[in-house]
Amino acid sequence: MQSRREPVAAAPTCQTRLVDIPLAILNQACRIDSRRRCFVDLQLVGERIRREREHAGLSQRDLAARAHLSQPTLTRIETGARANVTLAELDRLAVALDIPVRLLTCGNPVRSRVRIAARINDVTTGEREDALRRTLQVLELDARLDGLGPSTAQQRKSDGFVPVLDEALSTEQQARVLAQRVRAVLHLDSAPIADVDDLIEQLTGVDTAVLELPKTIDGFTATDPERSTTLIAVRACDVPERQRFSFAHELGHLLWGDGAQVHELSAKRTPGERRCDAFARHLLAPQEGIAAWLSAEEISANCVNERTAALLARHFRVSFAVMLIQLEEMSVLTEKEKKELWGTTGTQLAQRYGWGPAYKQEQRAAQAVRAPRRILERAVEAYRQNMIGVRALAMLEGHSPEEAESRLREAGIVPNPPTPKRANLSRLVARGLAKE
Repeated sequence: MQSRREPVAAAPTCQTRLVDIPLAILNQACRIDSRRRCFVDLQLVGERIRREREHAGLSQRDLAARAHLSQPTLTRIETGARANVTLAELDRLAVALDIPVRLLTCGNPVRSRVRIAARINDVTTGEREDALRRTLQVLELDARLDGLGPSTAQQRKSDGFVPVLDEALSTEQQARVLAQRVRAVLHLDSAPIADVDDLIEQLTGVDTAVLELPKTIDGFTATDPERSTTLIAVRACDVPERQRFSFAHELGHLLWGDGAQVHELSAKRTPGERRCDAFARHLLAPQEGIAAWLSAEEISANCVNERTAALLARHFRVSFAVMLIQLEEMSVLTEKEKKELWGTTGTQLAQRYGWGPAYKQEQRAAQAVRAPRRILERAVEAYRQNMIGVRALAMLEGHSPEEAESRLREAGIVPNPPTPKRANLSRLVARGLAKE
């Protein structure tokens, strides 16, 4: 049964127009009049089409060809300048983007439901929005790839696998014992941790990433409660110890279930922030491990100097400042001795004590974007199946589309030939009418 087309009514502005679309396809998200016509904000629809196209890594020319539209027509639709958009056009665009029509008409639910927690320093609204955009790009792509099957979904561990301490204990005690329990679960004893992001994925099942974030933001934790998916992201920077510490700090918030509040780094830091700092210290540089190292090197507690503290920091891959705090907590250094040593950078210590070249390599590695392994694997397979374009992979890896395509080709990964898809409009309309 064919739907009776109503003429598109003229609108006073270019943003809200009347479009005849079955209610089931719209998912009842738009205002309906008595003649079954829907008021749709075509400017928002155009913005969603552009955003989904960019997330799929397609140019306007690519999408126009897949949707059997001219490029000028697609340009007018994306900018909201088109006088009307038909169901057939929306459906062809959705098919070409491999997404439901409702994502174009009603928006992406991921943006509205994701909860964010960030470690920030005097962040501006623009910087926070930029970090939010980069984080959401990853989660939105993951949500789009759910069609690949449940085997690639995040295997989030259930709460309670690492018992959290009674809050009657002091902050320092809570942090130290929780770090000890994490190490016990992973059978780490007091050894240095090689990769903190791998530890987080192994312990919790959540995804981790290194993204290009504003300098005022050290870390980001984003949770999509509907999909039970969490992403911990830290900033790409030239201080590898800071990166490791930010990962450990965010793990503390995750284990304590601190939620999605913003965690500000300032002189007035919250007790939760200080607790997670202490957890990161004890996780990365356990006091038992420090004592064992000093014993093995036959260094007495009263003979610890700058070189010894620097070697300890290097052994556990923490900053010099973190190691000085731990040594003071162990009563190896006095507060006065700690202050006298305070302020030396990792680069300076690396040059003084012989690991300068290696540290430069680590700095370069810390500046590189690292996509979540699980999501990147899904995206590569989607690219191979010609479900997404190379720009989506380039976004994940922090490369240009040309460089990403070259790397994929070198690995023997090329898209399968596209399979022509035709929209069955009669079935769509009939299904929509049947559900009304």
